[in-house]
Amino acid sequence: MTPLDTVFVDIDTQADFMLPSGSLYVPGAIEIIPHLRTLFEFARERRIPILSSADAHPPDDPSFSEWPPHCVVGTPGQRRIPETLWPDPVIVPNHPRAFSPPAVCSGQTIVEKVEYDLASNPNFDAILSSLGERRFVVFGVATEYCVRGAVLALRKRGCKVTVVTDAIQAITDAGGRKAIEEMTAAGAQLVTTREVCPSLGAHA
Repeated sequence: MTPLDTVFVDIDTQADFMLPSGSLYVPGAIEIIPHLRTLFEFARERRIPILSSADAHPPDDPSFSEWPPHCVVGTPGQRRIPETLWPDPVIVPNHPRAFSPPAVCSGQTIVEKVEYDLASNPNFDAILSSLGERRFVVFGVATEYCVRGAVLALRKRGCKVTVVTDAIQAITDAGGRKAIEEMTAAGAQLVTTREVCPSLGAHA
């Protein structure tokens, strides 16, 4: 796996989702943090770019009628956990023409959104174009919502997609199983952290 053919896609690994103190904690999410750390270490070692999605809600977001308020811009809960944040990331706000293609795609790019689907950011297709033909290795939370949305959006665009099964977490077991069935039916492949990162002795 080389930086020339791979992008890691890190979905919503923010404090409100990942930590038990978060306002919309995904049950069990804290248990996948060692795998997330391994994936980020591997990406740094191999210079694999990371595309991270981030919920970035206004305080009065309509979705808060369905979910507890979470990931409000500027709050501690909206921040990424330390294990999934590199220094000086490129942040792409959720409005048109907010992305200018870099000369070299490297480091971490954080794509802000307010919907489940990473592709709801109007710069998503421009970002994909700047990356060129790659395999997208997807992990994060929650499996049946934003992970599913990202995987299906990438497959809809004809991208090769791999899902890291021990580095995702669902809100419910049933929801997670159904989402994995949908993602594999759409053509996504399933792997483990150890299979992605054999040289780092990924956590069992």
